[in-house]
Amino acid sequence: DNLSILEAELPDTFFFRVNRKYLVHIDAIVRFRPHTRGRIEVDLLHHPSEEVLISQENARNFRNWINR
Repeated sequence: DNLSILEAELPDTFFFRVNRKYLVHIDAIVRFRPHTRGRIEVDLLHHPSEEVLISQENARNFRNWINR
């Protein structure tokens, strides 16, 4: 898909694919917090109309990325 192509071209130091709909820049993340079933909810500067959730499977990768 187009987001996968874009993800491959952007530096992973600054961008993270949080789910199949969102690829976020580190500076756009206001905060994140635990959600149900091991998922993580992410608050972004420009609030989408829906929750932005990171799956339980991808949560560890996100924590490693954000804590670099």
